[in-house]
Amino acid sequence: MTVRWRFPVLWTQPQALVGRLLNSTVAWSWAYNALRLATGVVLLPLLLNLLPVAELGMYYVLLAQIALVPLIDFGFGTTIGRFVSYAMGGADSLQAQGVAKPSASTLPNYALLWQLLFTTRKLYRLLTLAALVVLALWGTYNVELRIGETASPTLTRVAWALTLVSALSDIYWNWWNVFLRSMDQVLVAMRYGLVGTLVRLLVTAGLLLCGAGLISLPVGTFSGSLLMRFLARRRCLQLLACHPRPSEVGLKEHLAVLWPNTWRLGIQFLSGYLTVSANTTICTHAFGLSANAQYGLSVQLLDIIAGMAYVWTSVKWPIVGQYLAKHEPAAVQRVLWPRVWLQTVTFLLMAGTLLVCGPFLLSHFGGGKRILPLIWMVCLASNSFFQLQLTLWATLFTMGNRLPMLWPTVATNVASLTLSLTLVRFTGLGLGGLVLGPLLAGCLFNYWYWPGYAARGLGTTLLGFLFSFRPRAR
Repeated sequence: MTVRWRFPVLWTQPQALVGRLLNSTVAWSWAYNALRLATGVVLLPLLLNLLPVAELGMYYVLLAQIALVPLIDFGFGTTIGRFVSYAMGGADSLQAQGVAKPSASTLPNYALLWQLLFTTRKLYRLLTLAALVVLALWGTYNVELRIGETASPTLTRVAWALTLVSALSDIYWNWWNVFLRSMDQVLVAMRYGLVGTLVRLLVTAGLLLCGAGLISLPVGTFSGSLLMRFLARRRCLQLLACHPRPSEVGLKEHLAVLWPNTWRLGIQFLSGYLTVSANTTICTHAFGLSANAQYGLSVQLLDIIAGMAYVWTSVKWPIVGQYLAKHEPAAVQRVLWPRVWLQTVTFLLMAGTLLVCGPFLLSHFGGGKRILPLIWMVCLASNSFFQLQLTLWATLFTMGNRLPMLWPTVATNVASLTLSLTLVRFTGLGLGGLVLGPLLAGCLFNYWYWPGYAARGLGTTLLGFLFSFRPRAR
């Protein structure tokens, strides 16, 4: 008897395999995040070797000002993206709190999508004007604070002006990509993101090698954002073009629905800013730009790792929003369960690699730059891991159009800032005080309470969610 081995079609037909990969959201997500990692791998050595210590410290000051962008958005982007997901799930109407009853139709509500697009466009024009005032005043103050330590204050001011223009462009343009992702076009948005990131990498690296210094980064970011905006806008309008365009809806009418949860999210972002960007300000004030370069580099490396891990769940939020609009918690569990594990394992492996190999690589290829000592890096990585899990569950709450963790999160962030200031001022921990403050504050309540609370909202327990292959329905 002759046995014939039957290989999968994908392996016997290379074209089929290539086609499958080209249409895989996961494959494109990893390609996009691999490019983001490559951006860090390529740009960081250039920054470490081509920028003096003071300029590197100023680079992290500029990054801290860009971190104000989500704060100025005040949660509108997240809320609008959630409502777009509901409209794609067939929602007839939107409400300020919670999810409306399921619609009789499961087809996308294109009239509602058009109305949301009109509202978003008007809204972000106003937000960009507000951002100009806030960033121009607060950002200029922080840049001027230590500008005398840089080799060329004039060049630094030019870099800050270009950074301001780049940040304003991100606010005004980025909503197109958010809108596109929420229309269940994650794959397309990921492709556009990859192209934009590649342009950013090439422009920034080229300018750094040509000696442009701090100017390289905002010019590269602006170029990538401009391309992504063009592509995302064109695709959104193509998707909506075949459906009747209703008359524009007044901004006030939709603000009445958007505002109740948006201001809560904005307050949450504001308090979160205290623990991220304010620590940079504390570090600059207390220890100078050289110490800020060490602290900022450590935070940036772990942020890259967290971003790489988070992609496993981030690509699924549009479909999660549609399931929530249909009131199907069991489907939400089935979508999230494998992604949560992939996210967790990815972070642990990459963070472990950083802790073991990071100091060696920097000593040989980092141009004399350093990350924090091992004990503080372990604490910083632990906080980053817990924060990543908290982001997952917080996003699930917001996708359900509710924010039960608002005030506990605000209290935790205020406590974090207070602890950081106290430890830096009254102990000899140095930069370790900036690491311990957020970790201790989070462990008091947020890091352990909200994961179990979110699992109960899906009709299960945290252990049942994590270790059950078949999450039970409510």
